[in-house]
Amino acid sequence: MLTYDQVTRKVEALRQAARDRDQRMKDVHDVRSGDIDTVIPGAMPDPWPRPITANSIDTSARDLAEVMGQMPAINCTNSLQTSDRSRKFSSKRTKVANHYVIQSNLTRGKQVEFCDHFNTYGMAIYSVEPDFDNKCPILRVENPMGVYPELDLFGRLRSYTKVWREEALHLVAKYPHLMKIMKTSQSSNPYGGEDPNAWAQREIEVVKYIDDDMIYMYLPSLGNRLVDQMPNPMGRMTIAIACRPSYDREIRGAFDDAIWVYLAKSRMAMLGLEATEKAVRAPLAVPRDVQKMTFGADAVIRTDNPEKIKYVGVDMPQFAAQEMQILEREERVATRSPAVRTGELDASIITGKGVQALQGGFDSVVTTAQSIIAEAMRVALQYAFDMDEKLWPNEKKTIRGVIQGAPFEETYVPSKDIAGNHTVDVTYGFAAGQDPARAIVALLQLRGDQLVSRDFVQRQLPMEIDVVQMQTQIDNEQFEDAMKAGVQQMMQMVGQLTMQGQDPVDLLTKLAKVISLREGGKPVHEAVLSAFTPPKVQNALQAPQQGAPGTPGQPGPGGPPTGPAGVSAPPGQQPDMMQLLASLKSGGGADMTNRMKRTVAV
Repeated sequence: MLTYDQVTRKVEALRQAARDRDQRMKDVHDVRSGDIDTVIPGAMPDPWPRPITANSIDTSARDLAEVMGQMPAINCTNSLQTSDRSRKFSSKRTKVANHYVIQSNLTRGKQVEFCDHFNTYGMAIYSVEPDFDNKCPILRVENPMGVYPELDLFGRLRSYTKVWREEALHLVAKYPHLMKIMKTSQSSNPYGGEDPNAWAQREIEVVKYIDDDMIYMYLPSLGNRLVDQMPNPMGRMTIAIACRPSYDREIRGAFDDAIWVYLAKSRMAMLGLEATEKAVRAPLAVPRDVQKMTFGADAVIRTDNPEKIKYVGVDMPQFAAQEMQILEREERVATRSPAVRTGELDASIITGKGVQALQGGFDSVVTTAQSIIAEAMRVALQYAFDMDEKLWPNEKKTIRGVIQGAPFEETYVPSKDIAGNHTVDVTYGFAAGQDPARAIVALLQLRGDQLVSRDFVQRQLPMEIDVVQMQTQIDNEQFEDAMKAGVQQMMQMVGQLTMQGQDPVDLLTKLAKVISLREGGKPVHEAVLSAFTPPKVQNALQAPQQGAPGTPGQPGPGGPPTGPAGVSAPPGQQPDMMQLLASLKSGGGADMTNRMKRTVAV
């Protein structure tokens, strides 16, 4: 465990090592905000402090973020689970994981913000923090500006430092014991010491340091004044970081180099505007014999040399337009954004191959980013499971949400329904970086050739589904379809039964009851079960008593007299000797048989 002095020295070393990265982040932020003068002072003239061209950096960043920001599929099940109990256990954890995402507002734009940070700054951060009001972990998207992660050789996070500036008034509202420190340091306030409340207008630099053991918060500008410290209650950091791949272990955004091409294009556009303005405002040259000048519509200038009257021209160099085209092309290469994304389409619409070629680089960017983002979300959800189980182990919670377009409601207890199992699968599926139509066609082709399983196809679909619940619904639909097919076959057999002399009234009554129950809103299986369940009858195989109806020689209830061993005889007579002998076994015992005969007049 590091001491407080060791932490402050370590944070200062991390900040010094990341100076170049901080400057790159600030430049990209200022360019996207339109503050060109802070990046290149004096580049914009006073009448035009902002660029006159569209901010292609901001447009490309938003376009990429909106494409990448689609929510991945979250599942806690796998195809190797065979028991129904394990499937139900995993299905409940899937709903819990989706509840974390919903409570974190990731589906309402926060995921797009996360992807925007990933592209713009080269780093995006999920900070898993407890929401004690709702008793639920939250995945909060952290701004990576001023963040200094310490990673080991294997890319694992060892410490996390966040530096930001906050108004003293807001800081004192969170930590009242800082009031005295702020007032005593008012003499160094750049706003002056005349106003007793001037300290509230100051912006104070705040540092938060987290590792597996401790959490520190202090103020470097006030002599590293310690604001708060506490042991890490989780015993580990609950922060997941997604970083763009790099060739030199430096964190670089997608637009670190593209901003200079954009600034050059903006400068060229401004020079073109300036040249056009000078050409319009150019002086008028007239011959020496002109004594009087008139201006306006239908003005008349008297001279013997009218061909010499003209404006002093400002010729635009020929390479200016060529340079603008070159910068436009270089800007698209730097941002890796195809022209088709802005509607500039020269490819064939009939075959679509030109469109696919233009989109190729864009798809690879999205695919690579989504694979890294999905891994960061998987780690963050594992931290959320761990936090939920440690902070609220025996709290009974009711969660609600929407999966595959259908709302759900579930009750769970973390210690029982999580039970140390923090595994979760987060994937953008086979459709990562592709349009959904092409991805689904490819999946169906693989499935049709028996190359992949149905479970694999369901997990790779470009939509949010609970695989266990989806397969259960599919099975139920197939069973209902089979049941309806059986009922339809029975309805088609009515004519055959009538031709064979059987009475179809009972069957038609049951089929009509099925239709009536379905109109009343009952499910198919309940309607069929209710219509075809036979009435309760007495057990006909009970041993008969002596002298009771049904004993040998006595007529049964509503039936013909029976012979020995229950052998039936025609109405009004006993069974003959041949029938009795035919029913005997080799040991002398008789077989119990029953025969019914019905005669229908034709």
